[in-house]
Amino acid sequence: MQPIMTSISLANTLSSSLDSYQSQLSQLQVQLSNGQAIQAPSDNPAGTVNLLGAQTQLAAYQQYQSNLSYGQTVAQLANSSLTQAVSIVQQARSVLLQAGAPGVTSQVASGLATQLQGLETSLLGVANTTYEGQAIFAGTADVATAYVQPGGPGTAVTYQGNQQSATVAGAPGVALATSLADPFGASSPTGGVFAALNQAISDLSSGNTSAATTTDLASLTTALQNLTNQAGAAGEAVTQFQNLTQQVTAAITQVQSQVSSLQGLNYAQVTTQYQTLLNNYQVALYAAAQVKQPTLASYLA
Repeated sequence: MQPIMTSISLANTLSSSLDSYQSQLSQLQVQLSNGQAIQAPSDNPAGTVNLLGAQTQLAAYQQYQSNLSYGQTVAQLANSSLTQAVSIVQQARSVLLQAGAPGVTSQVASGLATQLQGLETSLLGVANTTYEGQAIFAGTADVATAYVQPGGPGTAVTYQGNQQSATVAGAPGVALATSLADPFGASSPTGGVFAALNQAISDLSSGNTSAATTTDLASLTTALQNLTNQAGAAGEAVTQFQNLTQQVTAAITQVQSQVSSLQGLNYAQVTTQYQTLLNNYQVALYAAAQVKQPTLASYLA
């Protein structure tokens, strides 16, 4: 009976070996097909923990990158809009200076007022610049129009936003403002640039060129300076976005390298391992075929 038991034992051992080789070969085939060393946590528990940490960090940085891309777009739009606004107010100041020329009649002054009304309309359009339907100069208020002028050119302009600048998260603990809240100063005590323009329009329309070229000119000059400062701040915001975007992009590249190192497959090593296992499997398969399987007659003999 001993030879029969030995054959059974050998057959079972070879069968177990074949199953093990098949399982290992299958796992290596998957690795070679997708290029990933870790298919399941059980493959490398410690490596899995490190990989999950790196992937979480990568996802966070990619979200920051998306935030910065959106924020920089809005910041650039705000910068270009405020630059355009400064140019319009400079034109308005030049028009107002003409009221100080000798021999300005009431008719000429009225014509200058009309020019200022046209410039104010253009300025109002710039002040109501939107991105994706949102007024960019309304702070965090969910409105499509930051400034309204119900009475038309030359009348009061009302600010519909709030004083809280919209921001985006650009890095851990870092929030950058995408735009400025009420950079035209309509909600300030002086009424900002629109109030200065409206007073000049009113005085020119009534023929009061003296007030237009003194107090009105001084008010508009101050408003222009304030607006220029706002445009400068908007330009600085664009630079901040550009600098932080470069840092986050570099961080993403570094973490992606770390993920690749943890997850990436050493093809040469795994290919050699696969070939070795395949050879062993073929040898075991041949040996299993040579083992004489015991029959019922062998037990009864």
